[in-house]
Amino acid sequence: MEKNKSLLVNKSLNPLAANKKLISIVIPCYNEEKNIDKTFDGLLEIAKNNDNKFEIIAVNDGSKDKTWEVIKEYAGKHEKIKGINLMGNFGQSCAYMAGFDKAEGEYIITVSADLETPLENINKVISFLDEGYDFVNTNRAQRWGAGKSSRAKQSGLANMLIGKISKIYMKDRGSGMKGFRKDIAKNLKLYGEMHRFIPDYVSVYAPRMIEFDVDFKDREYGESYYKGHKRTVKVLLDLATLYFMLYFARKPFKAMPGRLFGFTGVILSGVGGIFGLYLLILKIMGQSIGNRPLLTLSVLLIIVGIQSMMFGMVGELVMRSYFESSGRKTYMVRDMVD
Repeated sequence: MEKNKSLLVNKSLNPLAANKKLISIVIPCYNEEKNIDKTFDGLLEIAKNNDNKFEIIAVNDGSKDKTWEVIKEYAGKHEKIKGINLMGNFGQSCAYMAGFDKAEGEYIITVSADLETPLENINKVISFLDEGYDFVNTNRAQRWGAGKSSRAKQSGLANMLIGKISKIYMKDRGSGMKGFRKDIAKNLKLYGEMHRFIPDYVSVYAPRMIEFDVDFKDREYGESYYKGHKRTVKVLLDLATLYFMLYFARKPFKAMPGRLFGFTGVILSGVGGIFGLYLLILKIMGQSIGNRPLLTLSVLLIIVGIQSMMFGMVGELVMRSYFESSGRKTYMVRDMVD
């Protein structure tokens, strides 16, 4: 009884203690041995001067340098730092997922290990989440300096196309600093290159979203693995996947693949069948139909229609398999440090 009474007294004397939140910082790392120490130092300084509690989760995504050794060294010295060492290079999306799965904070904030976005912006991300926003994105407003005009145009085109598909208009989907409420981050199922479309996938949950401008600084060491034309081509190839995944996710019972492609296939085959019936009548009436383009069109529509229905059935099976197996991890952990 006395113990409970003392706890109540302590909380009344320090009202901020009851309002403290645990903030999880997730850092995907690939060959960042020369950057990650500065990132840790900066984050520890922010945690020291913040009223909230912090945990810092660094995910080593199969680095070929000594990134994991640096993570282990810092984790051994600082209780706030935790490390996850993946068995291979699974990609940034999987590194995010590993960090999200480990995170225990009410807010989860992703940070790039290259310090391109100043870490002090974390405080502003937290402020927006405190205001009731579910997802916060940062826009590296000055990232396209002199000599990068072509990349700026490519990025602008890609963002415009993605926005047309998802109806989410963000200026910088590639920014490494993003903030999530716990439930949003935990419900994301990222794999492949899906990290490039995080704002769009988040939109499925109809959250309150905001983006704000931040300063940009070129990385001191290493290089970015996002290269101009190659990246643009990948984005364009992923747009179709993005469209269907968002469409099915928002209307899972109205727009399953079997229904969408099956309905399309029925229409195409039906039109082809009508043309074929018309040609059959002409044939019965004694007219020659062998050289008519309509015959080729009729056969083509029937074939394409049948293929569309088959594609719909396969798509249905794939979607069902995806949802049923979504609990399976898209990464494997070699070891961890807490």
